[in-house]
Amino acid sequence: MPEKILSIAEAAGKLSVPFTHTVLGQVDDYCAYLSRFQGSYKFHDHAKDEMYLVLQGQIHIDYADGTSVPLGEGDTLVVKAHEVHRSRSEGGALVLMFKAAHLFAE
Repeated sequence: MPEKILSIAEAAGKLSVPFTHTVLGQVDDYCAYLSRFQGSYKFHDHAKDEMYLVLQGQIHIDYADGTSVPLGEGDTLVVKAHEVHRSRSEGGALVLMFKAAHLFAE
């Protein structure tokens, strides 16, 4: 039996607090998370890679060494495991993130 169809627009409408997320789906032990970015998140790292896909707006991924990577609508970036980074968006953005299901618990 097919899974339930989810609307990204409907899910995005429920995200009112910056850097909160909702799970759109899970494939094995990886999830697709929809998140609204506004302002700056804290520097952190993960035990596994994560991928960002910008759906609306613009973000920056800042690294601990001072490097900053700008991403616009339709751009993707994979942050490798153990790389200290943070995400930020001055104007606000809607981002689809792919990461191991347990990473938000870390």
